[in-house]
Amino acid sequence: MAAPSRHRARTSEPAADLLTSLPPPLLDCILTRLDLCDAVLTSALSRAWRRRWEALPYLPLFLLNNPGTPPVAVDRVLVRYPGNISSFSFQLNEHSVGRVADWLIALCSRGVQSMNLQFPFPSTLHSSVFLCTQLVYLELHKRVIPPLPIGFTGFPVLKDLKLGRVKFPDNGEKQLEAILAASPMLDTLNLFLLGVRDKHADTNVWTIVGANLRILTIVGDCGWQAGELPCLDEATVDVGNYFPAGGLLDTLPCTFDNLRSLALSTHFYEMPSMSLTFSLLRNAPILEELEITIEEDDEDEIGQDFLNTQWTDAFCANLQVVKMKDIGWLPNEMYFIELVLSKAIVLRTMYLSVGSKSSKSNEDALSELMTYRRASPRAQVFFGGKKP
Repeated sequence: MAAPSRHRARTSEPAADLLTSLPPPLLDCILTRLDLCDAVLTSALSRAWRRRWEALPYLPLFLLNNPGTPPVAVDRVLVRYPGNISSFSFQLNEHSVGRVADWLIALCSRGVQSMNLQFPFPSTLHSSVFLCTQLVYLELHKRVIPPLPIGFTGFPVLKDLKLGRVKFPDNGEKQLEAILAASPMLDTLNLFLLGVRDKHADTNVWTIVGANLRILTIVGDCGWQAGELPCLDEATVDVGNYFPAGGLLDTLPCTFDNLRSLALSTHFYEMPSMSLTFSLLRNAPILEELEITIEEDDEDEIGQDFLNTQWTDAFCANLQVVKMKDIGWLPNEMYFIELVLSKAIVLRTMYLSVGSKSSKSNEDALSELMTYRRASPRAQVFFGGKKP
């Protein structure tokens, strides 16, 4: 009988499992970059891979893009997988919202570093979230925050906190202050339409502080005021909805010595928003970029004399780029544009775009702009025209 060909002998040998031959640390690195579903699917690759994902040192549970994920799927992962959960992101619904408390209890002992919970309706969060002391990123939407537990030690490594449409209990401003004070590494803070003020709103004032805070976004009137923020570099503030407790805010208790970029949503007809706008500008000596989106303005004229009194030597001293959106060519807006052009000695560009409503024609507004004195010889004004 003829001997089998050498070619046939080679093809009959089992194929090598190239993935299994990789060093275990490299395999762990590959698998932990997959989302949960793909990591579990590797069980079908071969017998050696059947339980490989369960041996990973940590695993991300990112399920925001799968809003229909049944809660039992999370339950099974938490039971079968004994390692740390590096991140947990979930789009909850009426079927899964009741399981959050048990999940948080399990996660607080799993070294979770990132958490993002999106809720369909307001419901009370379990207090075990305050035991997740290894959190670096925390994002919550439509939650009722429970009172701080006794012995709350804070979030010592939290760097990014985002709260959207979150409601706090009575005296919530004190609780929010305590959370911020107990987050010494906080770098980014985003607060959107918080509920921290009750029927005694006039006395509920709280202070935003942060030794390492660089980026601040705050939308909605929640009784805040700025404290010491020595590292603040970028800020986005909804000034138009600012209603201070205890009267107008003529001065701020601190100076933003590192603030270079400021975005405001404001208007130019109510004194609280005007006062805060100028207080921010006066207290940002190295501000380079200013963006203002004008909310629907009113015909009430504050007057050029008032705006001139707001000017100081530090006002706009380093301002180089100004963007103003949704302008209506109202008198107070024109006074502000004239003030900036006449005081900003290093201004390079000013971008102006008109909103859907305006008090005068673009031709008349441009003719008036041409008469304004420019403190900077390099200043150029770009006009974006009117929205249709």
